[in-house]
Amino acid sequence: MFVTRWATSVLGILWGVALCLPLLLAAVPSSTSRLSRRVLGWERSRQAKCFGIVMGQLPVRRGFFVLTGALAGIIAVPMLNLLTGFLLVTIGSLIQGLFIGGSITIGFDFWTISQPTLFVGVLYGAANLIGVIILAEVANWLHGIIDARFTQVSRPNAPHTRITQLLMTRHGVVMAIDEERRRIERDLHDGVQQNVVSLSVLIARAQRAKDQDKASALLDDALVQSQDLIDEMREVAWRVYPTALDEHGLGTVLNRVADHCPIPVELTAVPSRRVSQATESAAYFVVREAVTNVVKHANATSIRISVIDEEQALIAEVVDDGSGGADPTGGGLKGLNRRVGALDGTLTVTSTETTGTTVRAEIPYV
Repeated sequence: MFVTRWATSVLGILWGVALCLPLLLAAVPSSTSRLSRRVLGWERSRQAKCFGIVMGQLPVRRGFFVLTGALAGIIAVPMLNLLTGFLLVTIGSLIQGLFIGGSITIGFDFWTISQPTLFVGVLYGAANLIGVIILAEVANWLHGIIDARFTQVSRPNAPHTRITQLLMTRHGVVMAIDEERRRIERDLHDGVQQNVVSLSVLIARAQRAKDQDKASALLDDALVQSQDLIDEMREVAWRVYPTALDEHGLGTVLNRVADHCPIPVELTAVPSRRVSQATESAAYFVVREAVTNVVKHANATSIRISVIDEEQALIAEVVDDGSGGADPTGGGLKGLNRRVGALDGTLTVTSTETTGTTVRAEIPYV
């Protein structure tokens, strides 16, 4: 990671050699000139690709061009010197040390020292390389400071940003697991446990009944309730995780979600191939939770579901024509965001009173 960062920063400094003069010239004409806008586009691209700096809406000002152009020119001089020393002296000493031999004499006014050629070349190359890395970090830091004077700056791929994201994702996964456990406990307590208690009461009444006909009727009711209990257990197991997802894929389970929904559902797209179990599972739970929220809160008349298989991600989208007003920070959607974030994906919720709600998840393949 750091080697890539340093290499791209060095490339950015070398790219700045070509942009130094255009940046300074762009400060001369009007800030709205064609030259200024074009050079600004080049500079934004250089900083985003090489330094990982993403600038916000940047006002075209002369000060930005002057400072950035001056930095690009000044930092390039020692960088080119160090790179030249690293390449020429190091390669030359390696060739001489490996194939010719000999030593290098270093003279001072009062004394001289002699060292093996290979040893001096390696040390000189290492010193130049360290200097290159230091200059790359300095250039990256200074560009960030200059940009921050004129606009908002973000570094989405910086190591500290990625570490923060990973820590937040880990915390989100723990929270999502806890919420899922609480939901399962509620399902068992409010549904299955009540049916079990009721069934136990019916059987006890049948045992105490003196009348044979009444006992038979109670046992018949107990049989019916036992079937309801079996169905309830199947529903709870399905909500925990549908085994059909592993056996038959997303198409089957999404059709089941559509068939059991009290609101008309249009399933417009499902993947034609199987992808990883984690990705399919996340897409299923996104669709199921979004549909459940629509049924509970949206007062919608129709739902459209699509799960599209793209090159590097699965795109799951649920759209309704309901009353809108969905809160992305609510319990259900927040849990989905954590589940998708655990796979390094993104969840977006668009909800207005005129167009309903759209829940869209982009889930990378893992």
